[in-house]
Amino acid sequence: MPVERRQGKAGKATVGKPEKAGKATVALTAGARNADALARELLAAAEALEAASKAPAPVGEASYDVRVRIRDGDTPVFGPGRLTLLRAIEATGSISAAARRMGMSYRRAWLLVEAMNHEFREPLVTRHIGGVSGGGAQLTPFAQNLMAHYDTLIREIRLLLDAHVPTFDAYLKGGKAVDPDEA
Repeated sequence: MPVERRQGKAGKATVGKPEKAGKATVALTAGARNADALARELLAAAEALEAASKAPAPVGEASYDVRVRIRDGDTPVFGPGRLTLLRAIEATGSISAAARRMGMSYRRAWLLVEAMNHEFREPLVTRHIGGVSGGGAQLTPFAQNLMAHYDTLIREIRLLLDAHVPTFDAYLKGGKAVDPDEA
């Protein structure tokens, strides 16, 4: 059973009956809190990367938006949304918890995972069905590699755009009074 469902009335995680809770319960609670804090931190980092391309620039200063979607023919197979879902799964160890953190239904998250597992030559997420440990999900090394390559692509695109965007400042009404063709 997931830790979230093993919460006692006082918010302490219990493995069995509440009266058997003791030092092990406190350690489990602290471990769960640390894991939850780490999961929140990793998810926040992923969301910050996504939000970085959406930060508004001051008036008169050019900026850009980058949303790269990888397609197989006409079918989108990977992009910022799926990357964020994978990072949330990695952080939480669960498709359900990742969906909750993203404000997405479990069904939608599960369908996206199924689609990604089907669209790539190797699965991106492996699932462990219920039981004593409560099941869960984890990313495969293939998914880790795919995410690293996607992050590199986005970084390189942003570096290229960063080099060219200042040229567009001169074209803006409130921009620099320098002729961009002379720069």
